[in-house]
Amino acid sequence: MFSLLRRMRRDERGQALVIGAVAMLVLAITVMASVSIGHGVHQKIKLQDAADAQAYSLAVKEARAYNFLAYTNRAMVVHYSAMLTFMSYVSHALYLDMTIGKLAGVAKYIPGIGAIFMAVQKVIKAWKQAVDGIARLLIPILSALNVALWLAQEAMMLGTLKDLLLAGGESTLTGTDPKARPGPSMSNGSALGAIMGKYNVNHSNLKNFLHIIDDGPRGSDKTFSLSDPTGLSKRARLMNQNDNKLSDPDMAKYRLLMGNLANGVRRQWTAEGKDVLLVGRKWKLHLCVPPVIQFRIDKVADSQIKSFDEEFEDNRRDQLYASDDIKIEWRMPCPYLGGSDKGWNEILKVNFRAAADKQGGFHQTYGTTKRDDHHTWEGITPFLMTDTSFVDPWHNHFSAACNVTILSKDMRTTPQPFHLDGLRTGKGFLKGASSGRNDDPAEGIVGGMLDITWNLAGGSGSQKAREFREETGGMMAMAVGRAIYHRPGDWKEEPNFFNPLWTARLAPAKTHWERDALSAFIEGWDAAENRFSDALNY
Repeated sequence: MFSLLRRMRRDERGQALVIGAVAMLVLAITVMASVSIGHGVHQKIKLQDAADAQAYSLAVKEARAYNFLAYTNRAMVVHYSAMLTFMSYVSHALYLDMTIGKLAGVAKYIPGIGAIFMAVQKVIKAWKQAVDGIARLLIPILSALNVALWLAQEAMMLGTLKDLLLAGGESTLTGTDPKARPGPSMSNGSALGAIMGKYNVNHSNLKNFLHIIDDGPRGSDKTFSLSDPTGLSKRARLMNQNDNKLSDPDMAKYRLLMGNLANGVRRQWTAEGKDVLLVGRKWKLHLCVPPVIQFRIDKVADSQIKSFDEEFEDNRRDQLYASDDIKIEWRMPCPYLGGSDKGWNEILKVNFRAAADKQGGFHQTYGTTKRDDHHTWEGITPFLMTDTSFVDPWHNHFSAACNVTILSKDMRTTPQPFHLDGLRTGKGFLKGASSGRNDDPAEGIVGGMLDITWNLAGGSGSQKAREFREETGGMMAMAVGRAIYHRPGDWKEEPNFFNPLWTARLAPAKTHWERDALSAFIEGWDAAENRFSDALNY
């Protein structure tokens, strides 16, 4: 019996098994911890990808809306230019009918060539009737198209507002990270919830999208209202003849800006005509009968959109105006030595006018008064434009619309792989000396406990960490999207809604979007900003 006990005491077989078991436990815990960390990093990457995708998709929607405004505004300008062109045809036809047509009417009685002049007279009268009839038909159609384009602009804006208000829908999130959910829950009234309530992300995104619009909210506005977010009701006043007074700055900006833009894209024929002797809109003819007399005939033309005050000629307001004028002068002797522009005496001046306006438009020729009811035109149609003022540019985003996406993911409710959530010791942890362990609540260390789940993410002793876990489930991601105006190359043009140069980009989190909110979201924001400012000042 004693010899058996002595042999067992001296027998060293099996000692490696104990060491191996301990080593395997350590190795298993290390592997599980590595896998858990990798899984957490993977989940955070997916959440961040979802936030980036959401922010970028919202920025794409904003840029698409701005570009749509630019295309439709350009289409309106083209329509106004087409209306002016046809009105120039009308005034030119009046000129041809009252000059060459009259001469042909007399010359048709000349034997031998009378038939030719008779044909010329008929062609001119047919041309006059054709362009006048087409203008009567085309101007209302193009005006209606411009109203339709304006309504399409408003529909695009309201649709984009809906997407921003609903954070772009769930398709982007579910396609990237099905577990992601927009923002903290804001259910327990904690500090983070109060911040999210004060700085409503969706409303701030709406404001940042709309402040670029001239009639939208200003970027410095502290509040935001959905009653008339785009300024639709203000623009609609332009359709009311009794409300769109030129003395009203809000109405004047629309009438004068669009009128000037349309005038700026006129072709030469429309604006002033071309040099074609006798039949053109612009030409000169000098005749000299030496040494007695010299004659000069000047033919000039003009077509433009004019905007008048409400007191002008019974409230005619905006007008599609075209004119063809001819002037005959003489001087003696020939050649005249006093200079090319001196000594002229006017013999005859004939004006030919055609206009379209709210009062029915008119024709006017030499020796007659304005004849109304020719071309009715409702005037400038409402449209959207940008506010390019750079007052307080940092707060006003330099006319770049920013939107913020904040996503969270609950990592606590569903069991996660390799989290070792059962390897804890006792129920009375955080009792320090009474439990015989080395606890450090300030550092979030709980002695005698092995727990690598998300239940203690950020530390067990931190009130801020507990609030963060309660609000987000342990994980949160933020991304900023931005719609910017960029012309490649030497870019000097201010952002506007007449060139479709808007594009979408992701922006750094440290952006000028609601600085107070970001400083509350991101711990250490103020310290980093102060250090950065000190470095710049140094």
